[in-house]
Amino acid sequence: MLIKKENIDTLKQKTIYNFANFLSISRVIAAFPLIVSFERMQYIQSYYLYSILIILYIFLSDVLDGYVARLSDCVTDFGKVIDPIADKVCFMVVLIYLIDKAHFGNYYINLFLLFYVLLMIRDTILVTFSLYNIFYCNYVNQANVYGKLFVFFSTLMIIFYIYDINYSIAFILYVVSVFTMIISTFYYIKDLSKRIK
Repeated sequence: MLIKKENIDTLKQKTIYNFANFLSISRVIAAFPLIVSFERMQYIQSYYLYSILIILYIFLSDVLDGYVARLSDCVTDFGKVIDPIADKVCFMVVLIYLIDKAHFGNYYINLFLLFYVLLMIRDTILVTFSLYNIFYCNYVNQANVYGKLFVFFSTLMIIFYIYDINYSIAFILYVVSVFTMIISTFYYIKDLSKRIK
């Protein structure tokens, strides 16, 4: 089946060169100095502060990009696609760092490797459904409330593990993150399946 040109053009509505999309793309770039800060903060105290500042920037840019897009009437399908991709890149980069550093408390299994595998399965399913809907149904899905809860709890979990705040609370956040991951996946699939004819 050929992809219709007009469906491809749905990704080009309005201009993609706007401040909101810049914020999304900048999060991808910020992920890499964040890893450098994580690596060096064990030896140089100032990098501890740098890592916190970068995390704050990533968080604020994630909050602001959608608001800026709506305020400036620059909401684009490209923005709807690049925003979750930027979030995912940041998340995966930090997750891989944690897998490598094995910040897992006294647990006997690599919790973050398991989390990574579950996340890859989830994303593979959602990307498959999403691409079909973008190119054949002219529909770009947006985050549901469970997806936002998943991002919130998983971000908290990662912060607790990276900065060795409290492993008991971190593990509770881990369990909640996995639960919200499963629930959000179910609702995403349910929503996307309605669009497939």
